[in-house]
Amino acid sequence: MKLEIVGPVFPYRAGIAYCTTRLAEELGRFHDVSIHSFSRQFPRLFYPGSDDRDASLASKTPRNATFAIDVMNPLTWIRAGLRLRRARPDVVIFTWWVWVWALPYLMMRAFLPPSTRVVYQCHNITDKEPSFWKSWLTTRALASADLLVIHARSEADEARRRLKGGRDPRIEEIFLPVHEMGGEVPSRTEARKALGVDPGRAVALFFGHVRPFKALDIVLDAWPKLQNDVLLLVAGEVWYGGEAGYREQRRRLELDDRRVRFDFRFIPDSEIATWFAAADLVLAPYRHEAQSGVVLTAFHFGRPVIATRVGGMPEIVENGVNGLLIEPESAAALAEAIDRFLTSCNREAMENAAKASAARYSWHEFAVRLMRALHS
Repeated sequence: MKLEIVGPVFPYRAGIAYCTTRLAEELGRFHDVSIHSFSRQFPRLFYPGSDDRDASLASKTPRNATFAIDVMNPLTWIRAGLRLRRARPDVVIFTWWVWVWALPYLMMRAFLPPSTRVVYQCHNITDKEPSFWKSWLTTRALASADLLVIHARSEADEARRRLKGGRDPRIEEIFLPVHEMGGEVPSRTEARKALGVDPGRAVALFFGHVRPFKALDIVLDAWPKLQNDVLLLVAGEVWYGGEAGYREQRRRLELDDRRVRFDFRFIPDSEIATWFAAADLVLAPYRHEAQSGVVLTAFHFGRPVIATRVGGMPEIVENGVNGLLIEPESAAALAEAIDRFLTSCNREAMENAAKASAARYSWHEFAVRLMRALHS
């Protein structure tokens, strides 16, 4: 089967590029795969981070990828559409994550022959910072597909609601695969030494891009309420609002570096294992979320997660098994769950359950289920 994939790949950084790269690798084992990626993913206004490429990933750039789609240049959308039409693929898979890709994708879709099936692999249906026009553009793009692959039941239900009464692409619910980390994983002691953390402390990790929906403000509000002595490690780049607000909140709550440590930068793949290995548990008290790569990465390293009952989180976090579930927007509930985890949970059993959970979300199984959906 001839497959064309459209979306970000290495050396673009973060989870979406990783997922597109791994999808292409897995499908490329058995099919003819080419990748059409971006020369520019976002207008600068919509990417507040320092840089969206990681030089350390340059050697992992797929050889079958071209980087010619500029989200701000419609001529490049037309050229990409013409390249796709000339390729005459059986299937085109569009990686869907953010509304700014809607117009480029719709333009490329217009050039495809009727015989080509169009698939959207959807990381999000609901935008992280929603608005009417983002929702409208997203719905128009999704309606152009023949098949939507969606990672959470709640998001699949939202897609059905939006598309009701219009064009009706088939919807397939397939899990989000785990972020597989190669290389040796340090011990908890080694990881804490590398980060300068006391080996005897309880440590909670808040990891990944810091955006309002991830509720770092709630995490900070929870810290004075804890009964246990717990160090909070915050590791990730701030997108919206800057670092100053979080630093001011920490100062106002009288939380110094001995209780809350900020490392507000993009964490490269080479450091991820150290951060997760150093932690006893991972915090994901999000206000809304479809599925979380951070949660699956925590499971990969055998770290239980405290998450909120929102979106697809209850589909992967089993309360009392591989983590704990709480209601969103509650610092008191988060503090109580952290204390309960440290004092009354069987932590070894939960770590083993977390590790076992990760094994269920392999890229090979995802690719098998995707191809099964394409053939059905």
